[in-house]
Amino acid sequence: MLSGYRRTLQLVLRHPQMTFVVFVATLVGTAGLFMVISKGFIPDEDTGQIFAFTEGAQDISFDSMTAHQQEAAAIVLKQPYVDSFMSSIGASNTSVVPNTGRLFIRLKPRKERPDVDVIIHELRQKLTGIPGFTVYPQKLPTIRIGGNLTKAAYQYTLQDADTAILYKWSPILLDKIRRLPGFLDVNSDLQVTSPQVLVEIDRDRASAMGVTASQIENALNNAYGAPQVSTIYTPTNQYWVMMELLPQFKDDPDALGMLYIRSTSGKLVPLNAVAKLTRSVGPLTVNHLGQLPAVTISFNLKPGVSLGDAVEEIRGLERELRMPATLTTTFQGTAQAFQASVKGLGMLLLAAVLVIYLILGILYESFIHPLTILSGLPSAGWARSSPS
Repeated sequence: MLSGYRRTLQLVLRHPQMTFVVFVATLVGTAGLFMVISKGFIPDEDTGQIFAFTEGAQDISFDSMTAHQQEAAAIVLKQPYVDSFMSSIGASNTSVVPNTGRLFIRLKPRKERPDVDVIIHELRQKLTGIPGFTVYPQKLPTIRIGGNLTKAAYQYTLQDADTAILYKWSPILLDKIRRLPGFLDVNSDLQVTSPQVLVEIDRDRASAMGVTASQIENALNNAYGAPQVSTIYTPTNQYWVMMELLPQFKDDPDALGMLYIRSTSGKLVPLNAVAKLTRSVGPLTVNHLGQLPAVTISFNLKPGVSLGDAVEEIRGLERELRMPATLTTTFQGTAQAFQASVKGLGMLLLAAVLVIYLILGILYESFIHPLTILSGLPSAGWARSSPS
């Protein structure tokens, strides 16, 4: 090794001009690669865990959501690489809408199964067979940086004080992102087509029949709000008594008009006699980020696709669509932290090189020798930036 090093060193010293040309070419090439190479942030890690959001139709009932969730859980249970899992539905800290659920899956030890990406791909294919039900499996990140727990790893948020503009452009941008190559599980938290029944009280007519608005509200709450009306105590436990309608009446919107309210005279008055019932659609929830209404689009990336390329493609869509000036867009969570790190990366590298130069200058007590050592950085950067 020493002899080989001596011969190559002598060869280089005999051709100083060519050596300098190669050095400059390496320096320029390293700078060029730094500008064009795909950039990422925190690498994915196989932690042996999979988290999945489940989502039903916006008008799905609790019983139907339960049946769909159990069907998805049965598919997960049949997978040979699953060690254990937990399933839940309904509103939670991560989602306040009732048509969502969660699956937390723990896999078997690494030596007994393939890579987690392969398992997620298989699960995604098998879980797409449930009609009217969507499952978004994802790897849990090693480090979660800000943002909310959404149906995919990366978050992109749109905001506007005017919800009409926000709700118009969000689906357009969502459709465009879905068509981009390299993106997976592109979804949105915008849910504004939930069927609703608007109860408009005719106060004059209700007053003539001896019915107050408060009585109508209480009747609706007792029928559909499932309030606790009593508690049954036993020697070993206690049980809440909940009031609600029979299932056949809860599932039929037309049955709402047959709900009776007892008037002040003691007579039973049907709801449709004192109120106008109108069917419409509306949002399940109006999400906010800060003080403005917001819609969050989340997405995953295919293996080999870098986060830097994904960010640039979405920014390109913004320029192409020419959205209104009032509509603001920002990345959240990991994508936002990645953008912040890339902005200061050049200055950070310059500062690092300056610190290294100062330390080497103190060590060698020279202003020239540190430059000799630092001249090896471009070739080191070239080797690190080149695809492996």
